Amino acid sequence: MAIERQRMEVNLRQALDRQHLLLREANHRVNNSLQIVAAMLHLQSSHTENSDVRNELREAGTRIAAVARAHQKLYISGQIETLDLGAYLTDVCKDINASISTCDINVSAEQGIVIPTDRAITIVLLVNELVTNAIKHAYPQAHCRVWVTLSRKAERGILISVRDEGIGLPADFDVKSGRRLGMRLVKAFTEQLRGELQIMRREPGTELAVTIPTNGGP
Repeated sequence: MAIERQRMEVNLRQALDRQHLLLREANHRVNNSLQIVAAMLHLQSSHTENSDVRNELREAGTRIAAVARAHQKLYISGQIETLDLGAYLTDVCKDINASISTCDINVSAEQGIVIPTDRAITIVLLVNELVTNAIKHAYPQAHCRVWVTLSRKAERGILISVRDEGIGLPADFDVKSGRRLGMRLVKAFTEQLRGELQIMRREPGTELAVTIPTNGGP
């Protein structure tokens, strides 16, 4: 009886090890596939004469690359359920920075904020839109600088801020009636995360801050 139980335990451990290996390999393959798609979009954007189409392709590429980064980290860490949000966010901002030579993105991200993977991906996609919007609209004809910060807020929340020193928002700007895809995505991601978005006019520029509960959302 004891021998049979021991054999079953060994078989169970082997099955779990195989499952873990398959999950890591799946994340690796998904990461590679998404990176290829993102690279193709960026390549296509560089060969497109229409500036609007070029920007749309580039933005689509950064969104896909952000998701690919998550799968890369899952593969490296071996963790499937959670991600370190600070490390993930920093890597994605570096990717954006590398793809846009006319912009400097400065990141200050607190480490050790470990949250569910699906939630981390949504948060980083939200930040990706905030950063992209700042680059696109705050600095229409100049070298841009953007500051991204991530910190804990109280016990069960985090605070994310994206600040620029650009031309500022239009006098009649209203986030609720915004029709651009970027702001619509910002609103959708914020609602999905059950977060609270604040838009502050600075001198100079604009700061957008999102407070997000760590134990809510999707």
